[in-house]
Amino acid sequence: MKKLFSKIKKSKEASYRLILTIALPLIITNSSQSLMQFTDRMFLSWFSPEALAACVPAGLLSFTMISFFMGSCGYTAVFVANYFGRKKYARLSVALWQGVLLGVISWLLIILLTPLGRFFINSTNHATDVKTLELSYFTILTLFGGLAVINNALASFFTGRGKTLITMLANIGGNIINVFLSYIMIFGKLGLPKMGIAGAAYSTVISGFCVTLFFLYLLFRPELNKKFRLGKLFGFNKPAIIRLLRFGVPNGFGMFMDVISFTIFVLFVGNIDSISLAASNIIMTLQTLEFFPLMGLTIAGQILMAQYRGANKTDTGVKALYNVFRLSLIYEAALFFCFFTFPETILGAFIGVQTVQTQAIYASAIILLPFLFIFTLGDTVYLTFGDGLRGAGDTKFQMKLMIICASFLMLGSYLIVEVFGGGIISLWTWMCIYGVGTGVWMMCRFWSGKWRKIDITK
Repeated sequence: MKKLFSKIKKSKEASYRLILTIALPLIITNSSQSLMQFTDRMFLSWFSPEALAACVPAGLLSFTMISFFMGSCGYTAVFVANYFGRKKYARLSVALWQGVLLGVISWLLIILLTPLGRFFINSTNHATDVKTLELSYFTILTLFGGLAVINNALASFFTGRGKTLITMLANIGGNIINVFLSYIMIFGKLGLPKMGIAGAAYSTVISGFCVTLFFLYLLFRPELNKKFRLGKLFGFNKPAIIRLLRFGVPNGFGMFMDVISFTIFVLFVGNIDSISLAASNIIMTLQTLEFFPLMGLTIAGQILMAQYRGANKTDTGVKALYNVFRLSLIYEAALFFCFFTFPETILGAFIGVQTVQTQAIYASAIILLPFLFIFTLGDTVYLTFGDGLRGAGDTKFQMKLMIICASFLMLGSYLIVEVFGGGIISLWTWMCIYGVGTGVWMMCRFWSGKWRKIDITK
């Protein structure tokens, strides 16, 4: 640990200011996405309780099905960053278009997989009226889910070069359009018919298409075309797409395992009792206050690691990553100082009217706060060093790690709840073991230095 916390010489290239310049727009982007989802769900709650009940599981299932493709195509950003560091702009443009083309192929595969998701919804024991709404919401989102994958690839051109302010503006603009369209399409304003949950889904699709158009407009502006020859280099390139598949597919599969394991964990929490589910949902909501800023910081670390690797300055990339880790720990400390100092105020915001049930939820949630602290500490280590490894091209290790750890999380959750009849404390203890275990394992891999031998451009 001494090596991790040893003093690092000041480096303008790996400075805190540079990290925050890249990270803050990403943090704002993630936060605006969360606010948009909250607003959508609020509108649906005004429309009908059934619409609100349907949108969460259907939306989560849709995201789970496209997460693999988003992770695979999103790895384009690492190639862009690496070539940008090498100043090989032609190869950068070629890599970008392979990500976009892979996104188009992914869209076709997502469409083919949509009936599988509908079968899963039909096999649940949800109420018939809720199930009908789930099918509508899921089908629309998933059939057009390829837009999100393509946008992820297009954004890589800007994110990989550290131009995260552009991606922030694109996503905030899209989210504003989404909120406006959701309101008028759900409730039938401005002469439109009431569409309910289908309106919420279509507004998401239309706003995503607007983001696509914005990115394409920027890509084909004369100044960018002159420097990167984007128009001339458009097309299929077999060696480049093979490299993207070689490193992107493990990245996508690791992301998929992460998403599906958390989804199944939440389902098993719901099998305990309603009090436990409500308390755990509060804790999960608080976890997003940690997750979104942390994701912005660690993705900045991934970008810088890839850029410095491309520029043959790997040690500078390591310095940047350690600085990201320090910033993350400072944020964690400040956040949990507030949680543990003002638990009544923070948890009370979720409770509402005091009843026997809400008091039980509060009592359960306050017990879970220390578990949240332990889990998020492990998550901080995992994401920081994991994104650093992904920036260096070590995606196969991440995939293997997530296959093992996510499988244990899902199996352990099943055994705790369904076999041994354990409660929420036992389940969150297992979650903490998972979080700390993945973090320590990822950190040890980073310290081993084996990733230094990887070159994503070969």
